[in-house]
Amino acid sequence: MINAYEGVMDTNLVLPLGVDKCAVVLIIILADISKKALARNRASIKVSERVQDEDVAICDAVQRGLASRAYLAGGSLCGARRENTCFTGCCTRI
Repeated sequence: MINAYEGVMDTNLVLPLGVDKCAVVLIIILADISKKALARNRASIKVSERVQDEDVAICDAVQRGLASRAYLAGGSLCGARRENTCFTGCCTRI
């Protein structure tokens, strides 16, 4: 995933480590690395780290839910599947 906003771009590199485990590498690219931009850059990094922590909490909760005995796999939504297939097909043709 790539997030771009004024003066900052960050990306997540997700590395699978197993069926229920992965590592995420956060890469932050700053447009201005001058001393003048130091405070703003530190604030941007702090926000990115907070968002990453929230994402980890969500992923952990999903993994716990998938592993619970209460989870039952169900069929996919036909409309969502059709749209996803169309999107994938469009990307393949590029």
